[in-house]
Amino acid sequence: MQNVLLSDLQSLPLGFQHPLPIENLINTDSANGHGTFVAGVIAASGVSSGGKYSGVAPGANILGLSAGSLNLTHILAGFDYVLERGDDYNVRVINCSFSAATMFDLNDPVNVASKMLTERNVNVVFSAGNSGAGNGTLNPYSAAPWVVSVGATDEKGKLADFSSRGVFGDAYQKASIVAPGVNVVSLRSLVSQTGLLGILTGADTQRLSSAELPFYTTASGTSFSAPQVAGAIALMLDANPNLRPAEVKDILQRSATPLPKYFSHETGAGMLNTYAAVSEAAFPNRKTGMFRTVLNRKSVGFRTSVIKNFSETVSFGSTSQTQVTIPANTIQSTVSISWGGLTTPNDLGLKILNSNGGTVGESNYLNLPGLTGKREKITLKNPQSDTWRINVKNSLSLGTPQNFVGTVEATQVEYAELNDIFSLSTNDRAAVYESLRSFTMLSEGRSFRPQWQISRSAFAEALVRVGSVPQFVGMNPMFNDVRDLTTRSVVESVQSNPTGKLFFDVSTGGNFRPHNVTTKLVSAVAFVKAAGLESRISTTTLPANMTDALTIPIEWRGYVAVALQQGFLTLDQNQFNPNRGLTKIELTKALVKLKNLE
Repeated sequence: MQNVLLSDLQSLPLGFQHPLPIENLINTDSANGHGTFVAGVIAASGVSSGGKYSGVAPGANILGLSAGSLNLTHILAGFDYVLERGDDYNVRVINCSFSAATMFDLNDPVNVASKMLTERNVNVVFSAGNSGAGNGTLNPYSAAPWVVSVGATDEKGKLADFSSRGVFGDAYQKASIVAPGVNVVSLRSLVSQTGLLGILTGADTQRLSSAELPFYTTASGTSFSAPQVAGAIALMLDANPNLRPAEVKDILQRSATPLPKYFSHETGAGMLNTYAAVSEAAFPNRKTGMFRTVLNRKSVGFRTSVIKNFSETVSFGSTSQTQVTIPANTIQSTVSISWGGLTTPNDLGLKILNSNGGTVGESNYLNLPGLTGKREKITLKNPQSDTWRINVKNSLSLGTPQNFVGTVEATQVEYAELNDIFSLSTNDRAAVYESLRSFTMLSEGRSFRPQWQISRSAFAEALVRVGSVPQFVGMNPMFNDVRDLTTRSVVESVQSNPTGKLFFDVSTGGNFRPHNVTTKLVSAVAFVKAAGLESRISTTTLPANMTDALTIPIEWRGYVAVALQQGFLTLDQNQFNPNRGLTKIELTKALVKLKNLE
């Protein structure tokens, strides 16, 4: 462990100045506590909690660089120090839990520095930022294609509201991966900003015992999801020191658990899977994520456009109104306004009403004068096609009318014409479209093949695509008839599911029968296990009107009952038909329910 306090004169026009380091300090983070917390997420020993709150890579060495207390005044000095002295400490991973409210620029000095470090075989990890929903809120430093950008999820695995998003379809503007970032527990730096926040919010007392409170605290943010990825990279490099940054990023993204409820500009490749990433680093032949080689057969596309610009003047106490029509197939819409500059005293509020006068969204933060002016923004997912009334109210003013500009942006999904879904019901077609845009199902050219019966390997792949199971590939093939990596990566994942193997009718060392059809009985058991609903099988009964209940083995009847109750499957009139093959449209509808399960 080495702590270094840095300063320089780079903010002055005096030419390049070498960083001025003060090394071998006991603590360089007494005021903020943020760096201490981040370091603990990476490499804490956990000794004060009996190992409960150890870091992701507790054996890793930490080089702590303090480049400004409560600010980023000397941040470039930190990069310069690593570029100059990094080899002395064998620096292989840099965690950057900071961001800036600027535009992405490849020539930004921070981006230039991270590129130089990557070219020197140093992995650079950036937090995605805490600016929340909407297009283009991503930390500009994390948008560089050579770094690993990390967003945050909550305790239930959902994308955190504050986690910054990229831009639909943009090659740079998206997170690489996400990791837990809500109510994370790590090291407390006493009498520091981060340490006090956990106490003031009450999060500490909810998560920590009285014996743990002096040593640990609780915090939320992408600042604390990023070091989990940095710790995972440290473990990967410990297993395979020869990995290059591009290889590390590739493994992290391929091994991630998909989160199809969200789009790639929000969660990147999905949830960090440290075990699978380290396993592949150690054993390169155990590749995961082979299903990702085909995500979209040109059946779906996305287009983001500005559908309205407007400019108005609003006086104190008055409201400006603007109408806009949201087009069909819009999956995200953002309304934003901005105004003023350094001395503008007005504060505006933004509200959206639908055609019935109901409130669709509202934003009214206290906007103080500043160099970048002021703004309000509302982002809505999957809005209905409707005519909105956008109200802007001048709610705080020194009496002067305020000019403002506004933008309405919509992201629409565009589907290729499929020639065999028009006979489906409206709900079934909606399920097909939802599965296509979330990449949980694929079309077959211009056809969807809704009545095709699903093979066992295709069923396993669908469960992996929908994020129901983390990826896993064993040291040796698990089944005699599943040898190729593409099939192994999905079959061995579902059979190594933490809550139990999803295919109950096969045993390791035997045959999996990947090309046989998936029966309704096998799929019912798998759906219930994948959804984590096994606790309900003893209290749920089969429908009274079901006439073939006795054909279902008694140990699986509870699973069938839960699958029917949850709507994963339905009866064929009054029969379940356990041995009938599962059709593609039945699988599609079940996956939609799995994906949206709370």
